Amino acid sequence: MNKLTKIISLGAVTISVIFLISLVINPNPEPIDEITLDEITLDEITLDEITLDEITLDEITLDKLLKNYFSSHIIKKKNDINFDTYFTEKDVLRLKQKLPIQDEVRFELSSEKIELYEKLKPNKNTIVIYPIFTSAAYSDNGFYDYYSGDCNESCLIDISFENPEFTYNSSGITTQILHILGYNFITDIDVDKNPEILQKYETVILLHNEYVTQKMFDSISSHSNLIFLSPNALYALIEVNYDNNTITLIRGHDYPPGVANAFGYEIEERFHEYESDGNCFNWKFFKIENGYHLNCYPDGSIHFNLELIAKIKDL
Repeated sequence: MNKLTKIISLGAVTISVIFLISLVINPNPEPIDEITLDEITLDEITLDEITLDEITLDEITLDKLLKNYFSSHIIKKKNDINFDTYFTEKDVLRLKQKLPIQDEVRFELSSEKIELYEKLKPNKNTIVIYPIFTSAAYSDNGFYDYYSGDCNESCLIDISFENPEFTYNSSGITTQILHILGYNFITDIDVDKNPEILQKYETVILLHNEYVTQKMFDSISSHSNLIFLSPNALYALIEVNYDNNTITLIRGHDYPPGVANAFGYEIEERFHEYESDGNCFNWKFFKIENGYHLNCYPDGSIHFNLELIAKIKDL
């Protein structure tokens, strides 16, 4: 996403959070039995952190990443959507104080909707690529601090990808929803280290895989059946250093100035204008040369849009 789009996206995140809270939080919530809110302060709550370095790259799976990232989301709240939702204790306190949440929301299947989920399960031989490298690009002191003018080129070099986050910018909600519905996942790292891995799958689903290596681009763009769930996937070229688990921007995203898509990738350029549409009110999948491309960015609305999820299966 470009500088303007990031600003727009932040606005979309704020709107999405407010929209999510309005639907997720019961207007007349019942007392929370799990904790005594009056006895808890934000300073007293600490979250355990596990980095990729501690897991080791060869052991990384989406299951482990999700389990780690959402380990503190233990408080279930009533909602009006088709999935159960869990919050951290810190966010429950924030909500009590009428403050916005900061720790994202964990989504799980509801035992009351099992029949519905059966209709949304994926087709066989389908794989989704989780964008670890894009998550790193959006981290603090990362690429976007350079784009905004708050940092020099040092923020483009050796940015750690050891602590991926499941946020709007890294397709966090989309990842959760597809995962709990049974979609299989690999990560950027899997594709970069073994580009041939995609040949095993009939369908490859892309999320916000905005930052990719040359090996990744070649492997993904040449696949015969892609489904793009983000308008600016395969946008910028990075280099990965596995000795220190970092990425460095090489080209693209107006770096150097005047270079938009690093690969001159016509499909991304064709759909790039849709990247700021986070509402997806008029969503549609367009047929492309080797698959289908969505005309919006669905991470702020996919948990409400079962029709869109069902359509992915039909493509």
